[in-house]
Amino acid sequence: MSKAKGKTKDKAKAKNVLLPGPMRMVWGALAAYWLRDIIHPAFTLIAVMILLMIPVLIANMFFPERKPIAVDNSEAPTGDNKEEDAAAESV
Repeated sequence: MSKAKGKTKDKAKAKNVLLPGPMRMVWGALAAYWLRDIIHPAFTLIAVMILLMIPVLIANMFFPERKPIAVDNSEAPTGDNKEEDAAAESV
């Protein structure tokens, strides 16, 4: 049972989230602004918050998060041979 949970957690970490585009955010803000007359005046603040998120999404498109690079450490000293460790330190 724990193996299945481990696999599920690994899958959940590997998923990429697709963010909405800036135009979709504009339409959402306009819809919230329109709903302020129908439902409640506080939807004006929601529309403003949605519009303020657009520069963040645009910056995220231009500066994406860097993915970690896997490094092969097969040549690194293992610590079980003191002569190899001493030779590696002297270089």
